[in-house]
Amino acid sequence: MFGPALFAAVLLALSAIEYDFMLGIGWRPLSDPAGAWPSGLALGLYGWVQVWSFVLSGFLLMVFAVGLHFGATGGRGSLVGPTLLFVAGTAMALMGFETDPIQRTGPRTLHGWIHDLAFVLFLLAVLPAFFFLWQRLSKDPRWRGHARYTLITGLLATLLLFLPGVAYYLFLAVVLAWVSATGGTLWKRAARNNGLRSARHPPRT
Repeated sequence: MFGPALFAAVLLALSAIEYDFMLGIGWRPLSDPAGAWPSGLALGLYGWVQVWSFVLSGFLLMVFAVGLHFGATGGRGSLVGPTLLFVAGTAMALMGFETDPIQRTGPRTLHGWIHDLAFVLFLLAVLPAFFFLWQRLSKDPRWRGHARYTLITGLLATLLLFLPGVAYYLFLAVVLAWVSATGGTLWKRAARNNGLRSARHPPRT
């Protein structure tokens, strides 16, 4: 629930602080943002913040995937969606390996290859995860409304990823918003269920 807000806050702060540096390494904020952003933020003066943001956010996404499996639909349904989310979280953590600058004179580094392959794995895992989760959530009457939201998110994210320019920012925003909203829904339903259990079984005095 808090991971997406943390990740977004780090992106916004570092993008402002390292703005000139990012332009210098090839970032084109409007015409080609994905070319150097956000991975290039890890190469700047405060790049260690972005590195840890990748690692922490990836770990939180893995935890979220496990919680979603057990918390939504009573733990029943296909494991594919939560598993893909877990893989996406793992890939996000691996993006903590620093990328290579776009403008470089030497060969690709090992950590640069790991970062780029992790990004590809993240996309290949997170996009289909929405559609598998939509199928799973739609089978539970309590989650059907959120299932529709999940489907819309998957369709929008897939479309925005393949559109040029600032659509890349919207892609990230749509994915982060879904994670935050789904985490909030899980939190509220868990609190409600705990309240019902307490009402049914009041503590003995």
